Amino acid sequence: MNQLPELPELQIVPTESLQPHEETEERRAQRLIRSLQTEGFLKNPPVVLQIRQDPDRYVVLDGANRTTAFKQMGFPHILVQIARSGVEVMSWNHVLRGEGSAPLLEAIRGLNGARLTPTDPQRAPAALQARQSLMYLVAPGGEVWQLESSELQLGARVELLGKVVKLSERGFRRERTGAEDLNGLVKLYPDLSCLIVYPRFEVRDVIEVAASGGLFPSGTTRFLISPRALRVNFPLATLADRSPLESKRQVLAEWIRERMEQRRVRYYAESTFLFDE
Repeated sequence: MNQLPELPELQIVPTESLQPHEETEERRAQRLIRSLQTEGFLKNPPVVLQIRQDPDRYVVLDGANRTTAFKQMGFPHILVQIARSGVEVMSWNHVLRGEGSAPLLEAIRGLNGARLTPTDPQRAPAALQARQSLMYLVAPGGEVWQLESSELQLGARVELLGKVVKLSERGFRRERTGAEDLNGLVKLYPDLSCLIVYPRFEVRDVIEVAASGGLFPSGTTRFLISPRALRVNFPLATLADRSPLESKRQVLAEWIRERMEQRRVRYYAESTFLFDE
């Protein structure tokens, strides 16, 4: 058997020590609660970053709805993967399907501190990367608008983005995509109304907003994390009981050791597609 690279850092932490970085979706959290109660184990642990200024707190990078589910179920502890390095922040863009984009544009123009201006497909990405705009919107006819704001504070800009996302939820079906232009999307979504392209933030931006109690809009940030622990399938019973934290950490260490001895841990170096999520 080939030697495994260094394992992802798995640890059990107090559930209340986790600070989400993005808004949660209550319906998804409720579905997760039902799934967890049925299966009896945590499949994929949330990925967190330790807050340097407060080592007893962690920002949740991936797994906001899982974290919410654990809090609502009253679990004192949760299994997480602690990311120390190898984290890259990307963005999810949103395909809006349904009616035309004119009502949405009008609603965005009505937001306090927002300025929606026409631009073109060449200038819009450059302005977004330079943080001269907050996002841009592309319509199937080729029209492009970018959102500018007089707000300079990161938290205020993120809050404004959140208002845009909430407006985009009205009357549209929303799909996440990594695409930044309409090539291919129109064929995939014949009822496409528009594409909203969101900015890429830095890890330090996420930590700053989350540590201050702010939240990014749901479904706009995504993280490339390497290595990543998946299909861990850790028993919920261990996390649910009222045993001391240190004793649970000992149970986890022994649980990992047994799986290593039984050769139940497998590493995939290549890009991998999962068909049962």
